[in-house]
Amino acid sequence: MARVLIVDDSSAVRAYHASILVKDGHQVDFADNGYEGLEKFCAADYDVVLVDINMPRMHGYDMVRAIRRIERGQKVGIIVVSTEADSKDMVEGYKAGADLYMVKPVKPEELKQICTMFSPMKGEGNDVGEGA
Repeated sequence: MARVLIVDDSSAVRAYHASILVKDGHQVDFADNGYEGLEKFCAADYDVVLVDINMPRMHGYDMVRAIRRIERGQKVGIIVVSTEADSKDMVEGYKAGADLYMVKPVKPEELKQICTMFSPMKGEGNDVGEGA
């Protein structure tokens, strides 16, 4: 399963997303602002980063841009998870480098499927994997 970094200034949101993902077998770490999230990303390998937009110390889009400038950050799945449902916000998220943009509240089944999609184990078993 995937190793996921959840970056959100709301402890309730972090706990909600973690409860869904841990039950599904994913490994989860947390950060409560973009700056801390970037530090954690630089210190460990993650398959997926869930990031809120409006956070203290570093805006979510700035964090996404910073991750994408790091070599291994070009391969990680970045999902913006925000209450902002305006198409301008979504476009800005994709321009910053997000792979997906989800509007809160996130449906548990969708969150599990998306994190599994970025899992390094995705191609094993009966699924068709990438070439060797």
